[in-house]
Amino acid sequence: MAKFITRKLAVSPTFREIDMMGVLHNCVYFEWFERGRLQIMNDIIQFSEMQNLGIAIPVLENSCTYEEAVRYGDELLLITKHKVCEEYTGKLEFTHDLINSKTRRHHAYGKCVCGLMDMRTFRLVRQPGAEIWEKYRKII
Repeated sequence: MAKFITRKLAVSPTFREIDMMGVLHNCVYFEWFERGRLQIMNDIIQFSEMQNLGIAIPVLENSCTYEEAVRYGDELLLITKHKVCEEYTGKLEFTHDLINSKTRRHHAYGKCVCGLMDMRTFRLVRQPGAEIWEKYRKII
């Protein structure tokens, strides 16, 4: 049975992130999603530990469904969930919900799939090392 690690992050657009239509530029959503992913991954294993193990976490798939425009001054809550299965499936799955903190309206939904990559060979890892999997077990 899958379990989920959930983290919440307050975000708000800066003036420079607003496009000529007066709404948040589409690339910023992915930057925020990355912050949500990194918040979870840093709780599991520090970046320096991953480097020492020779492991990277490349993005394999990334998508965003825009439901309502974000405007300058909006205060938002990014809710990121990481699906953790009993056994490693070769994929690390994350979902992102972007909600207005005041109105509770839903602005966007994102999904990201990452993998674990051996930095020596640049190939995806089929089975993570015991060090990584043990860290998952501790957090869930």
